[in-house]
Amino acid sequence: MQGVPRAQHAVVRLCARMPGTVLAMAVGMGVCEVSQAQVQIYGHLTPMTDWVSVSERQTPASAPRPTQAPAGAIRSPEMSGTRMLSSISYFGMRGKEDLGDGYAAIWQIETPVSIDGKATGAIGARNSNVGVKGPFGTVFMGNWDTPYQWSTLSVGSPVRNPYTGDLSTILSNPGFNVPNTTTQSGRVNNASDATFNRRQGNTIQYWTPEWAGLQLQFSYSLSNGTVTTPAGDIAPQVFGAGLEYLNGPLRVRYAYELHKDYFGLAWLGAPASANPSNVGSRATGSSDDAHKVLIVFTYAQTKWVAGWDRLTYRTDDGTSGNLNRYRRDAFYAMVQHFFGGARHSVWLGGGYATNGACSRVGGATCNTDDLGATQLNLGYRYDFSKRTDVYVAYYQVINRAWGSYGFSPRPNFSGGNAPPGVHYRGVGVGIEHTF
Repeated sequence: MQGVPRAQHAVVRLCARMPGTVLAMAVGMGVCEVSQAQVQIYGHLTPMTDWVSVSERQTPASAPRPTQAPAGAIRSPEMSGTRMLSSISYFGMRGKEDLGDGYAAIWQIETPVSIDGKATGAIGARNSNVGVKGPFGTVFMGNWDTPYQWSTLSVGSPVRNPYTGDLSTILSNPGFNVPNTTTQSGRVNNASDATFNRRQGNTIQYWTPEWAGLQLQFSYSLSNGTVTTPAGDIAPQVFGAGLEYLNGPLRVRYAYELHKDYFGLAWLGAPASANPSNVGSRATGSSDDAHKVLIVFTYAQTKWVAGWDRLTYRTDDGTSGNLNRYRRDAFYAMVQHFFGGARHSVWLGGGYATNGACSRVGGATCNTDDLGATQLNLGYRYDFSKRTDVYVAYYQVINRAWGSYGFSPRPNFSGGNAPPGVHYRGVGVGIEHTF
């Protein structure tokens, strides 16, 4: 094999010894191709089981209520039970091809794994893309986390599993039973349209090179044409930008996201006529945006995390008295301490979502009393290695009288979403392995 590099000699010898079936799989994945292409198989398996309870709360029909609360008396049953979840388990393949002069073609296909035996998403339903990387930075197209979701990934939580009541319970989420995170390619005309933690399809992203600890990310999700609604034609689009500054123990991230014509306000207690897809609507456009700042500081054996975000929903609505704006701020802080050679760690975190402020078409009074919530999570983690850990965690969400926040996934309620004001508590144990 004269002229073949030594590393490729090893690959060729390995492939020659493979049984037929294994060899066919390897060739199909490109492992046994002697070329400049490089392929990596990777994944993250994080099953967990938890016990979850929902506390009963009763509110009479005559009680004072905010503008966005449902009418009538509210009563929620007490519920409790155990669950097993696959959480964010996934399997992926990524690779690159050297194109010369510092350029490379890159690709990735990432798929959810149903390690608990329940149904899961399609192949490529997680971060999947193809693009080019070079001295100018990285540009790609595909289905990918927006910069807003990226801003808290990996750095804001004590474990890699966000199902343990992490900061996404409060940050990036307006309450109102809106999902904590979603994967979508456009407007879907349900509560996911109000979610800012997004893995967005139809996306083009550009990441700048790192310079003096600074890096920028930009994303744009195409509308794929206009959509005709009873209120007129709309063109839903998502714009995003993120900035990271990294300097030794200090990491600062800022993210911004704009949803054009997603009409998120239609799912925050607004009447049906606020949704342009409904007959009789006079809502002709919307502009929902969010700002987030996350600060992570590590000193000695302790990591400190602080976060803030502001979500604002605006709708151009010609119906007098309809909700046309809602804004709320939320805050989160966590401390995690490592000991025993950094194999052990304990953490304590908490979040606070304000009631927010709203306005209505025509200037009528708009009340947001008791729409907020508080959050608490604490736990212990033991690291067997850099790839494997186990943990136990306690988490809770205490909604105010009309708040509808909750950790993900929430317990199932007969008849649909949980009523406002319920309290969630959970204790979970899990194992995480990355390969």
